[in-house]
Amino acid sequence: MNIDDCFLLGKITKPHGYKGDVILYIDADQPELYYEIDCVFLEIKGRLVPHFPEAVKKHSSVNKLIVQFEGVDNESTAKGLGGTNVFLPLKMLPSLDEREFYLHEVQGWTAVNAESKERLGIIGKVLDYAMYPILEVNDEGNDEGKEILIPLPPEIHIHVNRKHKVLEVSIPDG
Repeated sequence: MNIDDCFLLGKITKPHGYKGDVILYIDADQPELYYEIDCVFLEIKGRLVPHFPEAVKKHSSVNKLIVQFEGVDNESTAKGLGGTNVFLPLKMLPSLDEREFYLHEVQGWTAVNAESKERLGIIGKVLDYAMYPILEVNDEGNDEGKEILIPLPPEIHIHVNRKHKVLEVSIPDG
């Protein structure tokens, strides 16, 4: 499995007990979609290695699971997995409507002003801040290669055109 074909589900935070269980933090808006997973990919030394849960229990926190992986049967091995990123294949992402997008999917798309239909440039990346995401757009119409930062709070109108890889956004004043 290639990392480009996957999305970051979360991270193993620490061992749970002394029998090899670990805490898996799920970084998703709907963590319950991932409570019954058959296989995950752990990033170990830059490579994705499949791991198969033998047992999965809900944690008191909705974004956490207690997982027992095959071959991980003691506290020492579980400690070695602490801080490890956990991935799933992109095909396991739920479908979104035309007002929602995944941060990773719009990189390289064209950003367009929703009101004027003016082409703003190419989305370089989406900066994921705690308050709301911010689009980093490379202004193609500028010889200096200026970057435009477009905040995306919930009240901003967004239209996603996956077919043409265009993200229309209503631009705030300033």
